[in-house]
Amino acid sequence: MATCTLILDKRIKLKNDYYNLSIRIIDGKNQLYLNISRMTEKQFSYIFDKKNMEEKSLEFRHKCQEHVAKVEKIISEINSFDRNYIKTKFFNKNIETEKEISSTSLKLVDLFTQYKIHNYHLSIRTKVHMKESKNVFTRDNPEITVLDITPDFLKKNERKRLQDGISISSINSNFRDLRTVINYFMKKNRIIPSSYSYPFGKGGYSICEYFPKKQVLNNEEILKIINLKEFENPEEEFARDIWELLYRCNGINFADLLRLRWDQRKGNCYIFFRKKTENTRKKLRQEIVVPVNKKVENIINKIGDTQSPFLLGFLKEGYTDENFDYMNRKMRKTINKSLKEISKKLELSITVQLKTARDSYATVLKRSGVSIDKISEMLSHSNTTVTKHYLDSLDMETVFDINENLI
Repeated sequence: MATCTLILDKRIKLKNDYYNLSIRIIDGKNQLYLNISRMTEKQFSYIFDKKNMEEKSLEFRHKCQEHVAKVEKIISEINSFDRNYIKTKFFNKNIETEKEISSTSLKLVDLFTQYKIHNYHLSIRTKVHMKESKNVFTRDNPEITVLDITPDFLKKNERKRLQDGISISSINSNFRDLRTVINYFMKKNRIIPSSYSYPFGKGGYSICEYFPKKQVLNNEEILKIINLKEFENPEEEFARDIWELLYRCNGINFADLLRLRWDQRKGNCYIFFRKKTENTRKKLRQEIVVPVNKKVENIINKIGDTQSPFLLGFLKEGYTDENFDYMNRKMRKTINKSLKEISKKLELSITVQLKTARDSYATVLKRSGVSIDKISEMLSHSNTTVTKHYLDSLDMETVFDINENLI
């Protein structure tokens, strides 16, 4: 039997000593936190003091109890615990009440909003990116409709943003979001009229495949990072250890390390799936198998938190997508800041970041003559074509090597 409790969630401290006021749902081993407000401990103690009969406090407490009752009703209507369904049913009414959207509205603002409501399974980062893309196309004209999206409009938008210094990668990612929304409302939820002239593809605007070449660390620079012994503060040493661990663990993303659990170790390996592909790649999902050699073991023993179910110890059981996204962004910002200082100290050719651990892993394997097939498998790419593009985009140093042959 599931229980619903109103709590001040102290697992993650927000800015200015605030915490999330949440409804915590516990159903056996399943936990879900639904955030309904934010407040400090002092505010929470004052508002929820039973002796406090102030009108505003009474009204707020009553509203909170209505939220709890709503959650209990949702749970009573389902046969099994489904966190996505519960979250969608709980929040959707609020979303639609705040902004009543006509099912036939062709405004881009409404189509983007409707798309996110219909596709509640999207990750937090995807939702954030969708919101950014929506703003790109509606900032100058909030009333713009899908009927205004023509090949000419897209070309002008690209030209203007390039002149503003926006990278082609960013422009393409926004266009892909727009294309996704248009495709959804043309083919699945058919709101867009059949007479609409589709703006993408043959005869229209083509989103180019773009793989920018990046500079990478050479082997000597990687050794400099690994062999660094003197640090300005503990944060720098921790940042270096995290970077080296990512590098030695198949170049995994920091998000995967953040949620890595001790119980995912099977013998002398850690086995798990990439977070990046868990909601996108439905077929041919590949497990990442990270061998734990002596060097990896030493780093884990140094920075691992054995008191937590998670290797790094920054997450707690039952964390929400919102909790994870907040912690991921917070940790990345802090670690990258320290890595920047290390880059200056070592006078590296590029600024080291968490993401360069993956680049370095792939590049060192390539320099060592490891086949693309093997590199693809270790990186958990869907196919070798992806790996080839990835390696080609990293290989800026080859461009310099070729021109060294000139007289």
